[in-house]
Amino acid sequence: MSEEKIVIETVEAGKGETVIDKDADTEELEERALSVFASERNEDITALILSLITTFVVLLFTKWL
Repeated sequence: MSEEKIVIETVEAGKGETVIDKDADTEELEERALSVFASERNEDITALILSLITTFVVLLFTKWL
């Protein structure tokens, strides 16, 4: 009995290829993908907040000092 595999190309993300079983638990895969997106979202929000704080500090020192 040969196991069928699904190949997912993730070259754009710099990961190459991912091979999963055809009968893999799709709910688990979806949860893993969503957790990755959630962590990236948190990183993006943190970077946005830090850049806004930096912008206001620079404006404060260049405008009023």
